Amino acid sequence: MKKIFIPLAAFLISVSAFAQSKVGTIDSDLVISSLNEVTQVQKDLEAYGADLDKQFKELVTKYQSAVTAYQSAEATATEEDKKAKQEEIVGMEEDIQRFRQNSQGLIQIKQNELMQPLYQKVGQALDAVAKEQKYSQVLTLNSGVAYFDPALDLTEAVAKKLGVTLKTE
Repeated sequence: MKKIFIPLAAFLISVSAFAQSKVGTIDSDLVISSLNEVTQVQKDLEAYGADLDKQFKELVTKYQSAVTAYQSAEATATEEDKKAKQEEIVGMEEDIQRFRQNSQGLIQIKQNELMQPLYQKVGQALDAVAKEQKYSQVLTLNSGVAYFDPALDLTEAVAKKLGVTLKTE
């Protein structure tokens, strides 16, 4: 009898613990893309990108001017002057290349900086909804959930908590 009681007790305890666990899901990308602030983030990011483009064009213009000046003065310049101008032009080419490489990273950093308050806002609303509805776990749909019960999807509840109308995809 003892042999049957111990596994049965363990089973009942695990079922009891499982029954108290409530798992929900959220499509956080959908909620974030539905926030009104996203429009401003996109505008700010576009403005930042336009500023980087302007800086890049200025570098290219200076480079082209230096090349043109070198070509027009090449015939009369001394070897020492030619070498100095060539080194200057090569340095400008390297600056342009570095700027090109760094600008993508700078845009990503700026996007993360601008989006961080939105992630925090959704996170706080999710925390409140999960506590109100007594969820023990909430999974995001973006991280590869294979199956979920739509009745456990908190996306609409979080959007409602934020006063946001979800955009249909």
